[in-house]
Amino acid sequence: MKYEWKYGEKEVIYRPERLGLRKHIISCGNLTEEYGAVMILEDDLLVSPDFYNYAMQALEKYGEHPKIAGIGLNSRKELLESPYPFYPLHRGDDVYFQQFATSWGQVWNRRMWSDFKVWYEAHQELPQNPEVPLTILRYPETSWAKFYQSYVVAEQKFYVFSYESLTTNFGDAGEHFNHSSSAFQSVLFYGKKEYRMPEFEDGVKYDIYGEPLGMGQYLGIPEEELTCDFWGRKQEASYRKYLLTCCRRPFKAVRQFSMCMKPMELNVMKEIPGKELTLYDTTEADPAFKPDKQDRIRLFEYGYGVINGRDLMKWAIERMKQKLAFSK
Repeated sequence: MKYEWKYGEKEVIYRPERLGLRKHIISCGNLTEEYGAVMILEDDLLVSPDFYNYAMQALEKYGEHPKIAGIGLNSRKELLESPYPFYPLHRGDDVYFQQFATSWGQVWNRRMWSDFKVWYEAHQELPQNPEVPLTILRYPETSWAKFYQSYVVAEQKFYVFSYESLTTNFGDAGEHFNHSSSAFQSVLFYGKKEYRMPEFEDGVKYDIYGEPLGMGQYLGIPEEELTCDFWGRKQEASYRKYLLTCCRRPFKAVRQFSMCMKPMELNVMKEIPGKELTLYDTTEADPAFKPDKQDRIRLFEYGYGVINGRDLMKWAIERMKQKLAFSK
């Protein structure tokens, strides 16, 4: 196949056989040894006019920091493997940090990739880490992402993300989808700028679930004793002594807050009174505990406003029809 490349030298690497996704991405990462850094862009992505400028600025700022495992080009407004929205706290900088390895545009340099490869070669059989979402651990063996996600969690590493997305995904119909969808589209930044990038130690940080790190300081408890699970998505095996969540749990309540402000952590930081967000002591049971079936409804309404039940039901029926048609 011939095509014109206007931006420098071009090298096309032909493979005698199909590698599969995992081996293919690993081979791309290995090119950091030859080129110093690589940018991975899949064929269904569209890039922002500022994607290269952002990537180079982030690489220059954080490339050699031992806690940085990659530069992310895609910024989603939804939590990983979830319908809930993601509202990262904005303190004036242009980037934040998350324990999440995006596959919709990423940059690795030789140091980042070398650190991962050492871990990867020692973990060909992934441990069942309760800190990693089960949906990720259940990815097929052809997935490279399940390894990189497990790596960033196990080693407490982070990706750098812009608050404004530098790529978007078209989600075209194909092998896995029988219809095109805008569900994978991100709000694409369509301009140019210089990015305000804080020191890593001073930046806003989130775990792989999109839950904020550093909340212990606002609650007066050690960070290592706290699990933040606002959206109630974490495995119970990962709970530490204290649990901060909007969902009812069978433990002793220590403190409570409202869940009116966005992002959720502001309710704790500003000590907004209420009863929706609770700090539990997981070492003590609540004998009067009763499950609350309204938990999920409250979270949806918090994230999206008042939900029209009739429209939601129509949407669900149409999606079920499409799924059934695709499976025939």
